[in-house]
Amino acid sequence: MTKLTRLKRLLQILPVLSLLALPGCGSALGNLLVSSVKLTPAKPSIAVNGTQQFVLVETFIDGTTNHESPANTSWTSTNPAVATINNVGIATGLSGGTTTIKGSHKDNDASTLLTVTAPANVPIAVHGDSQTLHVTNLSTGRQITFVANTFRDSVTASPDGEGMVSSETSVLPGHGPAWLAIDPSGRFLFVVNHTSEDVSAFAIDWKTGSLYSVGASPFAAGTRPWSIEVDSDGAALSVEHFRSPEISRFRIDPASGALTPERQ
Repeated sequence: MTKLTRLKRLLQILPVLSLLALPGCGSALGNLLVSSVKLTPAKPSIAVNGTQQFVLVETFIDGTTNHESPANTSWTSTNPAVATINNVGIATGLSGGTTTIKGSHKDNDASTLLTVTAPANVPIAVHGDSQTLHVTNLSTGRQITFVANTFRDSVTASPDGEGMVSSETSVLPGHGPAWLAIDPSGRFLFVVNHTSEDVSAFAIDWKTGSLYSVGASPFAAGTRPWSIEVDSDGAALSVEHFRSPEISRFRIDPASGALTPERQ
């Protein structure tokens, strides 16, 4: 049904572009259907000699998303002395510093900041996309996979340790969990709920692989919150809104993970 909706939109736009005789009409049509483009994970940190997989996420004007294959995306690093990135979106840290990673698919471009530090300063490694995050605790080697279950109003946490079992945690009274982000310390998981227009916050228990709702969660996020990025220092986060230039900023309580809106 979603593909049919997109096709109908294309058919509505095509005659107009044809009359205008625009060059590159096919590419233009595809771009007109794209509302926003982002790279995930956002603003990650890796150690020297560490690696990071990036994925380009396209959001369409009907609200659906596409996680583009990294092999179909063009990748660049603005500071290859700090980190390089190969043709399938895997960055490798070479020296301490920062570099901007850029991804492009059919002229849809996005970028994010990658920080490379000494191994002792990187507590977690993160791979995945907006709805699934594979997070590794580098001090213990334990991994937990977090998955947003949009239609069940929950998040599943699946630890990889022997004897560990998956658990499903509700975001209620939030509805429609759809975009995940984790703070750089690996202590808190944040979830944008599209339907209820708020952000759920959870504390992560690495011993049990469980999630615990932060007090006062979920937090109101304004009209049509869509994606979320945690700052590289973990002090605050940004929420972008669907088809809007608005960005909402929240401070993160370092002890509890609770969110407080920043004054505009």
